[in-house]
Amino acid sequence: MNQVIGPDISFYQDEPTTPQGVNFTQMRSLSDFVILRAGQNLWADSKFKTYWSEAKKAGLPRGSYWFYDSRADPKKQAELWVQTLAGDLGELPLFADFEERYGGTYKGWQNWYVFLERLKALVGKKEICIYTAYYYWRDNAPNATSQAANLEYFHKYPLWIAHYLVEKPSIPKPWGENEWLLWQYTEKGDGKLYGVESLQIDLNYFNGTKDDFKARFKLSDETTDPDDETSYRIDLSVRSGPAESYTSLGNLTQGDVVTSLGTSTDKTWSQIRRADGLTGWVNNNPFVQIVAPNPDPDPDPDPDPDPDPDPEPGTGRMYRVPAASLRMRSGPGTTYEIIGSLIKEQIVEEISANSDKTWLKVRRDTGLTGWCAAEYLQQIQSPVPPPPPSDYPWYQVTVASLLVRDGPGTSYASINSLVKDDVVLALGPISAGWVQISRADGLTGWCASSYLKELGTTQPTTVRQKLFSGSIYYRKEFSSPHTWVAHVLTLDLNAANFFYIVTPPSVADGTLCTRVTSSFLTEFSVHIAINGDGFTYLPPAASACSAGDPVKVNGYAASRGKIYNDKKAATFFVNANNEVTIGTAKGAIYNAVSGDRIVLTNGKMVKDLAENIPAPRTAIGITKNGRGLILMVIDGRQPGYSDGVNLHELVDMLISFGAYNGINMDGGGSSAMVIKGLDGAPRVLNQPIDENIVGQERSVANHLGIFIKSK
Repeated sequence: MNQVIGPDISFYQDEPTTPQGVNFTQMRSLSDFVILRAGQNLWADSKFKTYWSEAKKAGLPRGSYWFYDSRADPKKQAELWVQTLAGDLGELPLFADFEERYGGTYKGWQNWYVFLERLKALVGKKEICIYTAYYYWRDNAPNATSQAANLEYFHKYPLWIAHYLVEKPSIPKPWGENEWLLWQYTEKGDGKLYGVESLQIDLNYFNGTKDDFKARFKLSDETTDPDDETSYRIDLSVRSGPAESYTSLGNLTQGDVVTSLGTSTDKTWSQIRRADGLTGWVNNNPFVQIVAPNPDPDPDPDPDPDPDPDPEPGTGRMYRVPAASLRMRSGPGTTYEIIGSLIKEQIVEEISANSDKTWLKVRRDTGLTGWCAAEYLQQIQSPVPPPPPSDYPWYQVTVASLLVRDGPGTSYASINSLVKDDVVLALGPISAGWVQISRADGLTGWCASSYLKELGTTQPTTVRQKLFSGSIYYRKEFSSPHTWVAHVLTLDLNAANFFYIVTPPSVADGTLCTRVTSSFLTEFSVHIAINGDGFTYLPPAASACSAGDPVKVNGYAASRGKIYNDKKAATFFVNANNEVTIGTAKGAIYNAVSGDRIVLTNGKMVKDLAENIPAPRTAIGITKNGRGLILMVIDGRQPGYSDGVNLHELVDMLISFGAYNGINMDGGGSSAMVIKGLDGAPRVLNQPIDENIVGQERSVANHLGIFIKSK
C-alpha cells in the first residue's frame, strides 16, 4: 500500500534570519497533506497566516492544530483558534493537541472537555480530532476503570497518535487497536527534503490508502475549494436579510468593526453597517465585534481647539506576569481604584514608573493602561534571534578516535583528539582532504575530512563533545512545548579521578564575598564550575569583602571539611573519599552545597512539586549506581532563544540523562556553567542573563568546582 504521508509544522520550521521561508510547492511533491499549528495558550502561531495561505496555493489539503495550554482559559483558547482561522477551516479536521505539562489552573481532562465543547459550538459540523501520545493520555485522561463513562466521551473524536521507533503505534483507550486516523511516526524526518528550513520535521501517516484519504475528507485530485459546501466555512457574508438564503452583499474580514442597526427576532442575526457603507445582515459569530451606534452629537458650544493627545509613549521595556493574576489600578498604590487585571504569562509594555520604581504604569495589548506593583512583574528581553548559520559546516566524527593536528597533513604534530559522535564546527573550507575545526574548550586544529560527516551550516539541535577525561558536554535545543536550550556535562566517575571544592567562606562566621562563576573557576584552578546555593545579602562591612558583596548562603554548606552553614536543606554532599550523594551524607562531610529543593528521588519525580513558569535552571543529578554525575544548566528568560524550563521539565531532562536522584540549585540570573579552556582561561558554556543583560554572569555566593585528573 502506498502510504499517505504529510508533515505537521509551525513557526519553528522557518529560519527567521533568511528570506526564503517554507517551500510548499516542494512539500506538495512529497506530501499528501500538511497540518499547521494555529497557536497555543492565547497567542496565534506567528507563521500560521502565511503558511495557511501558501499551503492552499500549493494545493495541499490543510488541517490546523492548537496546542492546549493549561495556563489559559479553555474557552478563550477555542475562541482564539476559530478567530485565527478567519472563516477558512481548511480541508482536514481541527486537531486539539493534548500533551502539555505546565500544570496550570486549567489542567486536567475536565478542562479538555470545556475546550472541545466550546470549539464544537463555534465550528458546527466541522470535524474535530485529538492529538496525543499513549502514556500521556493514559496518565492524564479519565481512568479507564473508575471513570469509563467520562473516558468514552472522547471516543467521538478521531485520534492522531504520536509514537516513534515502532512498527505500529500503541493506542490508548477508549480507541481500539487500529482506530487511529493519523500516526505521527517520527519527529526526525528530513526537513530540507520537505521544503522547510529546520533540519528535522514531524511526519505522519494516514490510516488508509490514497483513495480512502480522498473519500474520508471529500477531496478531489486538487485541494477542495474552501467555498465548497463540504469544507464547512463559517459564514462571514453580509446578506440582504437575516438568513443564509438571502443574497450575499459582501464579506467581513478579520479586524472589521461594524455598527449595530438592530437584531432579528431570534437574536441570531444582526443588521450592521461597516465604515465603507456596506449594510446588511450577519450571523452572530463570536468573532464578529459589533459596537452600538453613536448618537448624533449635540452641537459643541465651545469646541476644544486641541485634538485628543496621542497615546503615551512607552519606554520599550516589556514585562511578563508570573503570578496567577495581577490587578491594574488607576494610580501607583493599593488605595487607588482597580480598573482591570492581568493574567499569568500576559505581556505588557512599561509607560512610566513612580519615583521609587515600586509601581509601574503599563499598557495591555488591548490599549488599557494602569498601574501595577513592580514586584509582581518580570522584565523580559526583546526576542533574541538565533545565531546566523556559519559560513562553514558542522561535522560529526565517524570513527572511534580522530587526531587533531596543528596543520593540514600527517606531517604536522598531533595536538589533541576527537572521539566518535563528537560534533565540531569547521573554521574554513576543506583543503586537500583536511578541515580546520573548533571545539567548546577552545581547541582548534586540523582533521582529515574523510572521517567527518557533514551536518550543514546551521548549528545542530544536539552538539556532543568530549572535553575532559571521563566528561562529555551536550548542548541540546528543544522547540516543544516551548523553546529552550540545555547545557549538560555528564561525568563518568570511574573513568578519571574527580576532586571537588565548594567556595570557602571569606571570614570565620561563614560570610562569603560574591564572585562570578568564571572568577571562582580561575581562583581555585578547577576544570568545571557551576553556581551553587541561593543567598542573602548582608549589610556592607568595610572589613568583610575587598571585592564583591558580603552574603550568607540560604542552605547547608561546607568546604574542605569546614561546615559554615548548618541549616537543614536539600544538599549535595561530598565525603573525604570524593563519594557524592544527594539528600543524605555518606560518612563525614567534606564538601556540601545546597539547592532550593530535591526534585528527583529514586528515579521518581518528587510529588507535589510546585509548578512555576519556565526559568533558567541549574541542577545536579546522580545515577542509580552512583557512577555518573550530571551537571545541568538551562538558559532562560530570553524569548526567541530559550524560555527556560519548569521543574517538571527539569526532572524529565535529568531522567533523560540517567539521573536517579536530582536537586534543583539556585537558578534565574545565577545559572552558569563554566569550564577551563585549553588556554587556561574560563569559558562560559551557557548564555547567562543578569540584570536583563544577555551574556552577563551574576556574582553569587558559592559554587561547586570539579578538578579532573586522568587515571
